[in-house]
Amino acid sequence: MKKTLFLLICSFNLAYASTLPVFNQKLLSSYDGQNGHQSYVALNGYVYDVSSIDEWDGGRHYKGMKAGTDLTPFISQSPHKAKIIQQLNLKPIGTYKN
Repeated sequence: MKKTLFLLICSFNLAYASTLPVFNQKLLSSYDGQNGHQSYVALNGYVYDVSSIDEWDGGRHYKGMKAGTDLTPFISQSPHKAKIIQQLNLKPIGTYKN
């Protein structure tokens, strides 16, 4: 039963991810939070909209992190790690392929 449920959830996640738009580095960089643009960040292959999060105001975050970039290489240095995605209940708005 547990294995079946796990496989069902994984299948759903794969199907959901395949319907999301794909961002590359150039497209993601246009969502830098500057000049009225939305603030998007990539993390572990997914893109998230952080525009409504006060700590991302203006597309800038602590320690030089910027919207419009892939944060995967830097997330291990943050105090909250990747779990912040779940804590803020952020849902992916796209997938990221560099």
